[in-house]
Amino acid sequence: MSTLTKILIVLLTFLSVFLCSMTVIYVMTATNYKQAYESLQTDYAGLQEKSNTYEQQVVEKTRQIGELSNKLDAEISSLKADKAKIEQDLKNITREKADLDERVKTLAAAALKFEETVGGMQGNLTQTRNELEQARGESIKLSKNLDEITQSLDEKMAQLESANNEKKRLLEEKDKLEKQISGKVVSFQPVTSTENGPAVQAIESGNPVSLQGKVTALEGALATISIGSADGVEKGMVFHVTQNDNFICDIKITDVDTEVSAGTLELVQQQPRIGDIVSTTW
Repeated sequence: MSTLTKILIVLLTFLSVFLCSMTVIYVMTATNYKQAYESLQTDYAGLQEKSNTYEQQVVEKTRQIGELSNKLDAEISSLKADKAKIEQDLKNITREKADLDERVKTLAAAALKFEETVGGMQGNLTQTRNELEQARGESIKLSKNLDEITQSLDEKMAQLESANNEKKRLLEEKDKLEKQISGKVVSFQPVTSTENGPAVQAIESGNPVSLQGKVTALEGALATISIGSADGVEKGMVFHVTQNDNFICDIKITDVDTEVSAGTLELVQQQPRIGDIVSTTW
């Protein structure tokens, strides 16, 4: 066997070992990426299921609130009708009381003027006074009933306000959850390349850079923020606007300068104000 043949055999041996090593490394790396992708898919499925559960809860709460609202409206209408009737009765009794008072005055004047007929008129005067006392008692009773109905009406109005606040809170939680799910879905990109560069980029895209600034100007549906390209802002980025940890709206960046950026308002829950906090993370 010649020296050249031996050299070729040695080179082939090293090349085979090298190729085997590369194959093992590739298989291990691909498996890790596949596991990471499957894990992300599992997390996404869990979030989607949780979102469906919240949506069902919101629908059920909305239905219950609607039923409670209709029931309270019916009770309020009934109480208002009762209140109007009682007020009318009270007016009638007050008018009758005034008539009785006038009658008492007339009878008293007649008794003073005609002393000889005092004995005969005394019975009428006593009866009139009794009727007056009965009317006064009825007036007090009706006034008490009116106060109770008014108090019940106030309680029903408070329950309705509480139900509306609960509905608003559930809708805000749903919007917040949908934004969180939307952020996750954008970052779930499957690994289709075997090269290290794109694979690493696909995994790391789930952790966006956190940028924070403030609203500096507002003009219709446009807003300007206090950070720009020097801070890492790029076109297409979405900033969340908050006031005291309450979600206000989103700003989608359309123009970027060195120190400031501008964009359009989206998902507006309330009108933003100058000085509100903006951030790429919620």
